[in-house]
Amino acid sequence: MLKIKNLTGGYVKSQNVLNGIDFEVNEGDCVGFIGLNGCGKSSLTKAIMNLLPYRDGKIEFLNKDITGVTTDKITKRGILLFMQGGVVFDELTVLENLTLYGKWERESELLPYFPFLQKTKKELSKIRADKLSGGERYQVALAMCLLRKPHLLILDEPSAGLAPAVVNNMYKTLNHIREQNHTTIILVEQNIARAIEFCDTVNMLKGGQIAYSSRDKNLKEIEKIMFSAAISASLPIIGID
Repeated sequence: MLKIKNLTGGYVKSQNVLNGIDFEVNEGDCVGFIGLNGCGKSSLTKAIMNLLPYRDGKIEFLNKDITGVTTDKITKRGILLFMQGGVVFDELTVLENLTLYGKWERESELLPYFPFLQKTKKELSKIRADKLSGGERYQVALAMCLLRKPHLLILDEPSAGLAPAVVNNMYKTLNHIREQNHTTIILVEQNIARAIEFCDTVNMLKGGQIAYSSRDKNLKEIEKIMFSAAISASLPIIGID
């Protein structure tokens, strides 16, 4: 479904954040990316969406070259990005956010997965998005993505800043959606255990490159590699429970 070849780039010309990344995502798979802060995880998601300048490399989606294609056209082709923190339009109501890209019906197939959205349209039309809690915000933002029925859903650290109970509910939701809709997913996650449990393949980024890739779900081995990377970089270890 997605092929990335030699993706290289960064926010300024003098410094690359991504240094020649190669990987493929098959239809129906969930591919995870973990790593220390600053390793290029979120930058990779933005580069796929052409939100971060890349100076070299090629991106193919559904056997078509989308290298350099504008973000709005990439979205229309079926790639949706859930950005860290759950990005919604604060000045709009919940209902207005949900109906930006289509209809929101009480009979929506998404409704069982989002407890906060099990309200009448009248109720949702009275709640401004800037009044939402972190958990409510993620539900609205994720529903906004899923309403467009993406071929590929990219999740950039969806659990960041959420309470453990909310994170548990979120991953139950994602598992249900993945099983029911066979949605292909790229997951960037700081919580290593969550990434390993949820994903078919886990890749560790280091210095803007894929330093390790595994389908074995060996948590201890990946934690050991992460620990070594943190020691060599003199950085705190992030996301190991």
